[in-house]
Amino acid sequence: MTLSIIDIIIIFIYFAVVLLIGFFVTRGKNQAEADDEFILAGRKLTLPFFVASLVATWYGSILGIGEFVYTSGIVAWVCFGLPYYIAAALFGFLIAGKIRSSGFSSIPDQITHFYGKSAGKISSIIILVITIPAAYILMLGVIIQLFTGWLLWIGIIAGALLSLAYLFTGGFRADVFTNTAQFIIMYIGFTVLLIFSVIKFGGFQVNFAKLPLQHLTLLGNLSWQYVLAWYVIAFQTFVDPAFHQRCAAARTPKIARRGIFVSIILWTVFDFLTLATGLYAKANLGNIEPLMAFPLLGEIVLPVFWKGIFVVSLLAVIMSTLDSYAFISAFTIGKDFLRAIKLPIIVRASDKKLTQAGLLITAIVGVAFAIWIPSAIELIYKTSSVAVPGLIVPLTLTYFDKKLLKPNDAVIVMIGGSLLALIFTIGKEYGNNFFLMFEPMFPAIIFAVLISLILIYRNKS
Repeated sequence: MTLSIIDIIIIFIYFAVVLLIGFFVTRGKNQAEADDEFILAGRKLTLPFFVASLVATWYGSILGIGEFVYTSGIVAWVCFGLPYYIAAALFGFLIAGKIRSSGFSSIPDQITHFYGKSAGKISSIIILVITIPAAYILMLGVIIQLFTGWLLWIGIIAGALLSLAYLFTGGFRADVFTNTAQFIIMYIGFTVLLIFSVIKFGGFQVNFAKLPLQHLTLLGNLSWQYVLAWYVIAFQTFVDPAFHQRCAAARTPKIARRGIFVSIILWTVFDFLTLATGLYAKANLGNIEPLMAFPLLGEIVLPVFWKGIFVVSLLAVIMSTLDSYAFISAFTIGKDFLRAIKLPIIVRASDKKLTQAGLLITAIVGVAFAIWIPSAIELIYKTSSVAVPGLIVPLTLTYFDKKLLKPNDAVIVMIGGSLLALIFTIGKEYGNNFFLMFEPMFPAIIFAVLISLILIYRNKS
């Protein structure tokens, strides 16, 4: 991607601003206040910060969305948009306010309270599966490679270091503040990309006529089973640590509930921008690397200055999600795993220090997976397929007054659901005919629901 000196200056200004926020956001606070701010921003998120942070965090797989739209068409919205609106709306109605009222700081805390320490540890492992930000580290590395010419693995490492540096000092409060700036930038960048695409290539009707017919159908080139799997995956929202963390950090339960519905409206707007620009890329760019659909469209249609703004918007979208998941992963590692090591230096360490150590571990593991599996969609799909079946039933049941599952029951459901999904995922990778007939999510979810119903019935009897 060719960038002028003006574009490069804009990119450097962006990095300077987010690093400045991260390094100075908690300065001047005493240790107790700093720890509280570091983990949950003091549980004082107002509606604008709640919405901006949640909306920005949602779109970390921006290059994956471009890849999906380019290769399959509007079915990308059927998979990546509509099911998540439904899941988020249900989350807002049923759960968001309860999370704020419960007082728990994380999903493992909540699982531990209801089902005991063993279940809590298992939930921590599952949370790590979906929060290690390998997919987002990969996409950030691709963007850095694109405008520097570096090897991909160098871009991946550089991106991880730049993203986690300000989290190391500013924590969740820095995450929220930078997310708010990134929220504004992402809408500007993709609005500009769509406007200049229309100017260069003409209106929607002219360009959509160039598309393969499959790109304009609801299923595209995908099977109904694959599409349906995304509707199940969307209920990852119910176990998504980023949703829980923001609801827990909201000033009031009302803000948590209202913020979800405002966010859904804003997501639909951004989804329109990404879907339209992705289809413009397919209609006009020919055979390209699908993961590069958005950057290459920007390369062709955007003039100097606006190209820099668009690159910054890509960075902002990816980094907002990378930061959020990395911080949750780090907090989980520090609180639920490092804290269990009974060494004097760890026993004396604050949650903030252990989370900072967890950030280093998160960075190493995330970089390794990003280099190992260089496909954003596959990383998200496979990790979600393994994590959701194990956690969704036990966690959802904690929001009801009665303890319907016993501690050992919850352990069985969590291990059984995730393990079965993992077996099917590995079986598909090796091309086994039996495993190829099913998306891993389906048999694992069915198992988790059925075994839960059996155990609940047994307990009532």
